[in-house]
Amino acid sequence: MINKTTSSNFIRYGAIVSHVPEGDFEVKEFTIADKEIKTLLSFNQSVYLEGSEGMALLSVSPSPADDTLESFALHRCVRIEPNIFFNLTAMSEHIVYRLYIPKRARKKTFQLEKPQVYPTIQARIRVSEIIAYYYVVKRPAYSFSGETHNYYELTYVDQGSLNTTVDGKEYTIGMNECMVYLPGQFHDQKVSSDNPCSYLTVIFKAEGVDPNMLANRVFSCTRDMQDDINRFVTISDQENPYKSDGMVSCLEQIIVSFHMYANPTKSQRPIKPVSQHFEDRLVEEILEYIHKHIFETLPVEQICERFAISRSTLQNMFRDNLLVPPKQYINTAKLNQSRLLIRKGEYTITEIASMLGYNSIHYFSKKFSQSYGITPSEYAHRIYDQVD
Repeated sequence: MINKTTSSNFIRYGAIVSHVPEGDFEVKEFTIADKEIKTLLSFNQSVYLEGSEGMALLSVSPSPADDTLESFALHRCVRIEPNIFFNLTAMSEHIVYRLYIPKRARKKTFQLEKPQVYPTIQARIRVSEIIAYYYVVKRPAYSFSGETHNYYELTYVDQGSLNTTVDGKEYTIGMNECMVYLPGQFHDQKVSSDNPCSYLTVIFKAEGVDPNMLANRVFSCTRDMQDDINRFVTISDQENPYKSDGMVSCLEQIIVSFHMYANPTKSQRPIKPVSQHFEDRLVEEILEYIHKHIFETLPVEQICERFAISRSTLQNMFRDNLLVPPKQYINTAKLNQSRLLIRKGEYTITEIASMLGYNSIHYFSKKFSQSYGITPSEYAHRIYDQVD
């Protein structure tokens, strides 16, 4: 994050002022389009900076030779303290600013060993077109002989597992896992388990993708990735003039996440304190308990009593580790289980609602529709229509 000159961190270098005070100043106006600075200026008296156009990055240091340069977005009129080295870089296309220098002030110039460059934020990965997308359910023993095409193809397994051969090597894509086939890669797919396999396939064009980050890898999708995939599916069912933009945006975020996840140079996570390790383990035990008792009513109080913790402690643990309240997590887990039961086709919608502890089929249908944008019955018909 970029600090502004209004932040407390700027106090050591200067201060925000409402206006330039009366005095004997030499006023210079500069127009800058450069994204880098090579030199720093310093004066033995306070000087004033006032931006008039564009967005500027102010770099300051009490001793630049010690590599202590800090940067702040120039906000309002600022006073620079005596003997502080500084200069401005354009954050926007260009900047215009005025520098007020006392007439008797003496200037120093410091040449940086390496220019400081303002790194503009630009997207490297672009999805230019989504060719096709499918959500299908395949029975056990389903087999696709394989193909090669000139597009990227993403396969995300929602339930079950899918075996695939890519360039002669076999992989298994399990539940909540994903694989991206590159343009020109031969790949086949088959269901070798005894249960059906449901998965999402998206075929698309893209620029900026690093093949080394994605080729021949099975990704275990994080919760954020799963949310992006679910959002992609939800948006694809909507009638909205910005539907295409939403789908492309979700897909780009998924592909970017794969790059970040696969990056071998990513920084290691900091070592957690011992207390955090105990909390992680407790959260895991609570999640195991929830999924083991998913067919029960499972009130929050029952979980608190089972693990001898207060309701506020449970709320804080879920908020800090899972970013959702415990009740919402339980409801989502039940709805995910209901989708699995609907796919199996062994029970009616009413029976599934009752099995999962819903007192009313209408309440279950309402929650299902709110989460997935489709009623349980419509979901069942869609699944059965796609099974082959």
